Amino acid sequence: MGIRRRSFLQAGAGLILGTIAHGCMSSPQGNSTFKISDGLLNQVKQRGYLLVATEDDYPPFEFLVNGKPTGFDHELLERLRKVVPFEIRQEILPWQEVLPGVREGKYDVALSAAIITDERSQYLDFTMPICESTIAYVKRKDDLSIRSLRELSGKVLGTQKGGASFEVVPELAAELKKHGGALGQVKQYRTFTEAYQDLLNKQLDAVLHNIVSLSVLVNEKPAIFELGERVGRKAYAAWAVKKGNQDVLDLLNQFLSSQRASGELKQLQAKWLKITFDELPAQPLLPGDRPV
Repeated sequence: MGIRRRSFLQAGAGLILGTIAHGCMSSPQGNSTFKISDGLLNQVKQRGYLLVATEDDYPPFEFLVNGKPTGFDHELLERLRKVVPFEIRQEILPWQEVLPGVREGKYDVALSAAIITDERSQYLDFTMPICESTIAYVKRKDDLSIRSLRELSGKVLGTQKGGASFEVVPELAAELKKHGGALGQVKQYRTFTEAYQDLLNKQLDAVLHNIVSLSVLVNEKPAIFELGERVGRKAYAAWAVKKGNQDVLDLLNQFLSSQRASGELKQLQAKWLKITFDELPAQPLLPGDRPV
């Protein structure tokens, strides 16, 4: 289904740019002090504000409720607004326009949970991860024949056509073979809703999807579904800036680091993602924990 473009230009902290002290900035609450470069100040002054891009149809990260943006990333954005002495505006648009818009300089930040990939890292710089985006599997809770990853051997699996869940299938096949098993039939679906329905109808034994989406599903229907193990290499999601925009990147990393240190990031993960990640790396990593 197509996503209509919506724009919300929302004011952040209403402090005058001319009052910003060069070299550092303090939060209104007085519990954080971030270093800010002259380069970032110049960027903000040229536009008049920092402009971030998000989407409106990516729950639990970003979505609309009664026309108002909400979700994991949006709540982090609201916290960011409280600790910077300049305005942050948000433009909400289809996902297909978010990363290209940052690459072209239309927006300063893709404030969205974008998976860190080899291709994207060629034209974007990523913050430290905000969560994992590793693939896992979900099964019917009453299916006692699957108790571990190895017991996916010979099972009928569902994935999304052309998506990350399908791309991890060769890794799963190799893992099963290593332990004397073999990959069974793999069905591809246009949507995960269709795959989940076939899982309920016992046309599938398990569905592969990212661990956050599956955690939300299991939280909503704990009597029906059960979350299994991770499949394949670890992958991470993060915010992104245009390649080389170190000034904005440094600010975002300072903010996210403070959210981690205070435990607030973990609280938001539990609230929105229904799973927490205790061992996220302090720098962006490609799938398989490879350096960018």
